Amino acid sequence: MKNTFSLLVLMAVATISCDKENSTPAENPVIIQSGGDITNAVANFRNLLGTLNTAPGATSGRREINWDGVPDSLEGKALPLDFFNPVGANADASLQRGLTYDPGKGAFMVSGNSFAQINSDAASQFSAFSGTKTFANTTAAQWPVGFQKAGTTETAAVLGFGAVFSDVDETSTTSLEFFDGEKSLGKYFVPPHDNSNSFSFLGVYFKNNQRITKVQVTHNGFLAEGVKDISEGGTKDLVVLDDFIYSEPLAIQ
Repeated sequence: MKNTFSLLVLMAVATISCDKENSTPAENPVIIQSGGDITNAVANFRNLLGTLNTAPGATSGRREINWDGVPDSLEGKALPLDFFNPVGANADASLQRGLTYDPGKGAFMVSGNSFAQINSDAASQFSAFSGTKTFANTTAAQWPVGFQKAGTTETAAVLGFGAVFSDVDETSTTSLEFFDGEKSLGKYFVPPHDNSNSFSFLGVYFKNNQRITKVQVTHNGFLAEGVKDISEGGTKDLVVLDDFIYSEPLAIQ
């Protein structure tokens, strides 16, 4: 198969799947996506969002998480709820990145061996895009990502969010859906990788200050089920994630 690298910036109507009554797609978001060699797609999304911020107090630019900041002692264990946004006088400012998740929606874990300790049958399918560690919700196939103002517990919103995936094999099973409160702004499918490597990237940026308060990640199955990946004769298109890239979370007024 040819390397089918694609870098697309296109109108939302081409890729949105809206099946909810309260779904109102935002106008003209910028969509950057690629499967295979995603280097340019990731770079373009970073440039779109602006300067990388590494401490609290920013009001523009972007944040990133690549999971290698998680210590080895936490591998294979549920991440602390506030790991990437600790607060308080002794909080590590470098970890204050404004990312939150709901511990009631699954087991959020980081691994340096592609989650071989969770599912050895599927681990050979996964790779880290940057560094050596990857991220997964090992017990749920649908889960939300939320935001706080960096270094605080204030609820926040972003304008754009993107993620790197490893081993998306099918066209319409892995997706990101964006919400402003309970209103869906659109659901976007992650493109499958090609034969050059296992990576896929999807990033969406909303214009006109359309805020994103939650991103719902959906994939086909989860690692703790213990099944093989579809590419090895299994029934599920199993995936893990690496870099999260998102605009600076700003407190909701």
